[in-house]
Amino acid sequence: MAIRLDENPFDLVKASDFSAAEILDYWVDIADEHGGLVNFLQPRLLMPMVLVGGKGSGKTHLMRYCSAPVQAARAGSITDAVVKDGYLGIYVRAEGLNSQKFSGKKQTEDLWLAIFSMYFELWLVATFLDVLKSWLKENEECDYDCSGFVSDIYELFDTDVKGEFSTIDELIEYVTRLRKHIDYAANNVAITGTMDPVVISFSPGSLFYGLPRIVAERIREFEKTVFVYLIDEAENFTASQQRFLNSLIRYRSGNATVKVGARLYGIRTYETLGSGEPIKRGSEYERVELDSFLRDESSAYEVFVEKLVAKRLDQVGITSRRSGELRDCFQELNKTNFYQKPTLEAVSGRDKKGADRVHMAKLRSNLTKGFDAPPSWVEQIVTLLTMKDYPLLEKVNILLLYRAWADTTGEIRAAAESISAKANAFLNNGKVAAPDYEDVLSHFGSDLLAQLYRECGKTIPYCGWEQLVHLSQGIPRNLLGILKQIYRRSSFAGEKPFADGVISVESQSLGVLDSAAWFWEDAQPTGTGVDVREGVEALAVLFRTVRYSDKPSECDIGTFSVDEEKLTENARKVLQTCENWSYLIKIQAGNKNKNSHAVDAKYQLGPMLAPRWGVSIHRRGTIELQQELANAILDHTKRATLASLMRGRVQNMFIEVSRNATVKQPKLL
Repeated sequence: MAIRLDENPFDLVKASDFSAAEILDYWVDIADEHGGLVNFLQPRLLMPMVLVGGKGSGKTHLMRYCSAPVQAARAGSITDAVVKDGYLGIYVRAEGLNSQKFSGKKQTEDLWLAIFSMYFELWLVATFLDVLKSWLKENEECDYDCSGFVSDIYELFDTDVKGEFSTIDELIEYVTRLRKHIDYAANNVAITGTMDPVVISFSPGSLFYGLPRIVAERIREFEKTVFVYLIDEAENFTASQQRFLNSLIRYRSGNATVKVGARLYGIRTYETLGSGEPIKRGSEYERVELDSFLRDESSAYEVFVEKLVAKRLDQVGITSRRSGELRDCFQELNKTNFYQKPTLEAVSGRDKKGADRVHMAKLRSNLTKGFDAPPSWVEQIVTLLTMKDYPLLEKVNILLLYRAWADTTGEIRAAAESISAKANAFLNNGKVAAPDYEDVLSHFGSDLLAQLYRECGKTIPYCGWEQLVHLSQGIPRNLLGILKQIYRRSSFAGEKPFADGVISVESQSLGVLDSAAWFWEDAQPTGTGVDVREGVEALAVLFRTVRYSDKPSECDIGTFSVDEEKLTENARKVLQTCENWSYLIKIQAGNKNKNSHAVDAKYQLGPMLAPRWGVSIHRRGTIELQQELANAILDHTKRATLASLMRGRVQNMFIEVSRNATVKQPKLL
C-alpha cells in the first residue's frame, strides 16, 4: 500500500457518520480482565443503563458497535449474531428525531408530551421491525405462526387496528403512516394554529416492551434473546421528554432493556412522569461514565489508543514502516544531566551575547533593589548560585534563595553559601549528599523548567507519547485532535511524521497548543457560557501565577479544592457546567481541608486546556480556595473583588525587594 503523507490520518470523523462496515473497520477494544468495552456496556444485562461521557469519549462508537447492523457485519449475518451475542441491539440517535418540533407553537406541554411519547415509541418500534424483517429474510424457512404473531400485536393497541395490518410488512407500513401523520400535524401547527387530531392508540411502553416479548414467544430462535434499545444523544431531548424516557426505564419489563447515551451535561432530569419521583440508581438503572473509566484504567487506555492510532496510520499505509513502538515516533526532551542539552540551547541566545541569563538578571536586579550593598556583594551572591553548565540547577538555587530571603546582607550571603555547597555536593555525589536539595528538584523541576523556557521566549515543551496520552484526559477524540495538529505541524516543518525519523519536540508542543485552542473553541456551553469561560480563565491565571512566581507554594499546580457548601448558587452552577463540559475534572476522593479536616471537593483543570495557559497537566499540587476567592472566581456577581483577592492569595509567593519595606503588589501572570 502506497504511503499517503499528504493525507492526515487523524482528521476527525464522527462515529454517527460511519457506515456499519466503517464502525467495524475503525473499532478497537480496551484490554482488561473483565472483557473489554462491550462488557462495559453490558448489553445482555437487563438492568437499564445511562452511559455518559465527554464529547468524543467513544459512546456512539460503542453503542453502534452493539447495534444489529454492526453485529451482523461482525458475525456474518443477523442470524449468527443473535446466536453468538445473545442480544440484538436496536440503535437510534435522538438527534435524528428532531425532538424540538414537539414543543411550543402555542400548544400545551401536556399535549406535546403525549404526542412525543407516541411518536418516540413508534420510531423505536419501526427500527425494531426493520431489524426483525432482516432476520426473517435470512430465515425464510422459519415456521413461526405469522397470524398468531399479528394477533398478539393487535392486543398491544387500545383501539381496534385489525383492519390496518395482517403481516409484518403491513405493520411496518402502518407504523410509518402513523409517524407521517404526526410529522404533518407537528410541522403545520405553527402555520394553522391548530393541531390536527392525533389519536393515541396505545399506552406508553406497550409496544416498546410488548413487541420483544411477542417475538420471543412466537419465534423460538429469540426465546433467550435480550433486545437492547440503544438510545444515543439523549442530550437532544428536553427535560419533559427525558421524563418519558425515565418512565420507560422505571417500568422495564420482559426481555428488553434500555441503554441511554448522553454527554456529561446531557441528562437534565431523572424524574419520571406522573408523580415526578426520580428513578433510583443502583436498583432501577446503572450510571457509568466512559471517559472517567478510561482515565482510571490508564494502562489499558494507553494500549487502547495505541491500537486506535495504529489503525488510523494503517489507513494511509504508514504502520508497516514503524517496526518499533509508537512512542519511538515522538522525540522527548533529553533529561540527561538535569536537562542539560535542551536548557543550554534555550539560554544560548543570551549566553552568546555575554549577557546574564534571564533568571540571573532578575536575581541581580532583586539583590540590587532590595539591599543597600556594593555591586561586589551582589556579584558574589550571583557567582555562588551560578552553574553555567546546568541552567536548571541554577533555577533550583535561586528558588532556594528566594525561600530563604532575609533582611540583611549577611543572612543572604550565608544562605547563598549553604545553597552553593549543597548544589555542588548534589552534583558530585547525588541525592545521598544533599537529600533536601534533590527533594526540591524532584518536586519543582518541571515548574522551573517551564519558567526557564518562558523566560527565554521559548515554547513550553509538551511532548512524548505518554504525555500526549495523558493530555487527552481519557477521551480518544481528544488524542486524535492532538495528533491531527501535531501531524500538520510536523509535515509543515519538513518532517515525515510516523513514516521516517521522529516528530520534533517543537512540532509536538505547537500541535498541543493548537489542539488546546481547538478544544477551547469547540466546547461552548450554552446559557452560562460566558460566565463559565471567565471562571475557567480566572482559575488558569491563578495556577499560572503560582507556577511562574518566585517561590511557588505547590508543585505542578493545576488542581484546587473547595468547600462546595460555601459556594453561591451561581458558583455551584458554573462549577457543575465546567465539569459537564470537561473544562474541569472532578477528583472523586476529594481533598482533606487543612483547618476543618472535612473532605472538600477537588477539581483539576482539564489537561487539554492546561497548555493554553502554560500550566501543568498533572495533579501533584493542590491549592485550597477559601470561600471568598472561590466565589469571586466562579460567580460573576462577586468578580469585582477578584483581582485583589487573587493578589492576596499569591502575595507570599513573590519576594519583596523594596528597601522601604513597602509591600509591592504582585503582578498576576
